[in-house]
Amino acid sequence: MLTNPTILGQIVVNGMSLSSVYILVALGFTLLFGIMRVVNFAHGEFAMLGGFAMYYLYAVFSLPWVAAILLAPLAVAIPALFLEWLVFRWFYQKMFQSMIGLLGLSIVMIYSALLTWDAFERNIPAAFDGILRFAGVILPIDRLVTIGVSALALGAFYFLMVHTRIGLAMRAAAQDVEIAGTQGIDTRKIYRAAFFVAILLAALAGALYGQIYAVSPFMGERPLFVAFIVVILGGMGSIPGAALGGLILGFTESFLGTFYGGSVASYASFGAVILLLIFRPWGLLGKPE
Repeated sequence: MLTNPTILGQIVVNGMSLSSVYILVALGFTLLFGIMRVVNFAHGEFAMLGGFAMYYLYAVFSLPWVAAILLAPLAVAIPALFLEWLVFRWFYQKMFQSMIGLLGLSIVMIYSALLTWDAFERNIPAAFDGILRFAGVILPIDRLVTIGVSALALGAFYFLMVHTRIGLAMRAAAQDVEIAGTQGIDTRKIYRAAFFVAILLAALAGALYGQIYAVSPFMGERPLFVAFIVVILGGMGSIPGAALGGLILGFTESFLGTFYGGSVASYASFGAVILLLIFRPWGLLGKPE
């Protein structure tokens, strides 16, 4: 079976599409932790809102798919700045307090969504339902589009963090927020910018994830678990580690899920995290504290 090019191609494409979505989720999660030391238990719910925003913009209001995928993350991230002011800013640099406070926010968001949209799943119509054949390999176009959109978003994120002043300020704040403040960096402004980028990435991941699966008030549970697994694998607060962890998890789930089923894939993912926490608790690319 491993020599079958059709199966191998499907594993690679599924692995890349899963990895790309997982990396988007994990980057936002690790950005908040790396800069503000906030463990955002509500991260999955922002992905859920991104899925609902995509559903309404594309399926209900019939916007073009490109416009919907661009507007859906903004429709979540911009209003989320109010929650940043109301809730998140009180937990910056307070890791343990943020766990409790944002777990409460997560519950509020889930059941507010349940009251608003009920528990039924909603399907986002497929915008790209064809396939491509290349060297005997079947490539679903929707998965290729997911990979492409994620790659563009990750490229924009890399450019922001490496080639802009605000990205440099974020990296400085992640290294040492007090020293960054003494060098004239407005940490409050940097916190808001980092929060906006993190929620934007989570909402984009939710919009893409909702197209692959379905949209419901409880869909944020999976992205949150994924974010935890990925950042633990890569190292808490490590952006390159989040990318590496996303790749490892995506391809592991694709391979094991194809041959042994989803239960074995989940078992292996959590087993790897447990072993890593025992033998290398700072992650693959993290730094011991």
